[in-house]
Amino acid sequence: MRKAWLKIKNGFLSYSRGDRVGIIILSVLILLLLGANAYVKRIAPKPYYTPEQFEEIQAQWNAAWQANDNAELLSLFNFNPNTIEESALDSLDLPAQIKRNLIRYRAAGGSFKSKNDVRKLYGMSDSLFQHIASYILIPKATVETQTNNKEEPKVEPPVGFFDPNTASKEALEDFGFSSYQANNIVSYRNSGGGYRQPDDLLKIYGLDSATYKRVYPYVKIDNVAEPEKEVPEELFTIELNSADTSDLVKLKGVGSVYASRIVKYRNLLGGFCNVNQLMEVYGFTEELFAAVKPSVTIDTTAIKPIRINYAEFSELIRHPYFDKSNVNDILNEKDKNGPIKKLSDLEVLESIDAEFIDKVRPYVTCR
Repeated sequence: MRKAWLKIKNGFLSYSRGDRVGIIILSVLILLLLGANAYVKRIAPKPYYTPEQFEEIQAQWNAAWQANDNAELLSLFNFNPNTIEESALDSLDLPAQIKRNLIRYRAAGGSFKSKNDVRKLYGMSDSLFQHIASYILIPKATVETQTNNKEEPKVEPPVGFFDPNTASKEALEDFGFSSYQANNIVSYRNSGGGYRQPDDLLKIYGLDSATYKRVYPYVKIDNVAEPEKEVPEELFTIELNSADTSDLVKLKGVGSVYASRIVKYRNLLGGFCNVNQLMEVYGFTEELFAAVKPSVTIDTTAIKPIRINYAEFSELIRHPYFDKSNVNDILNEKDKNGPIKKLSDLEVLESIDAEFIDKVRPYVTCR
């Protein structure tokens, strides 16, 4: 026995500390579960109901069966929900809640004009309505030919004609227009509008085709004034290289800001050589260019070219078409090979090509 115990002990100690703790915890849990199971088996079961409660439940069960026996006396039969008496309604196979709501609805002055009105009763479901719909009988009400002996007064038709261009609000109301329609007709006229033909009345807000059809025979429009024709603006042109800001603001769409920018850019260039250069002005849009293009001309003799053989770095770099690289190349070329005889000689430089030469040609001279 001792050897067996030592063997178990040594085997247990051969595990790591964490494994030994796990074995101990698992053993304790098993012992607790076994003890709880034994304890539960020894507890006597307690009845769910007391004898008194059981007798009460049995009495309710018997009452329910009795109610079902009485329900067999109920049935469905044809009925008019507007006239059925309460005694007959009690025999109708409907939920008691629906019957009470029907009686209350009639007592409050309500009536059922069609079967679908019964569907509106509080508590009535679609399935229940479909079950009783075929038993609902509501006779059609007798249409009285005369509700009273009084005859409606005849409306006398208006006399004469009216001109919507001159008629007052009161006169328009006499011809059948409402106060709102008459006011809109006069307001439209006062705001500069006119009526050249009767159909123009249909443009008035609030005037429908039925009203127009009724008043159309009485419309008479005389002396319709012809609309004034717009006098075309006098065409004028401005020469860009001589105009100042006061001249430029006369161009369509050009304000003082654009006028100042045009003059400033013209001075940097030395003058415009092509009208398309306006697109190079800061902020100039295609729409604005299209508006001013027909009104401008250019005198290229007013351009002040740069004498490239005498120009210094500051003068060349100030021009919008020159940058630091091609200015340095031009100055170095002059220092190495002397004066430039023609602009095409500059194409040998790395930063200059034929396109650049064509662009600056109006602004540079080799003299």
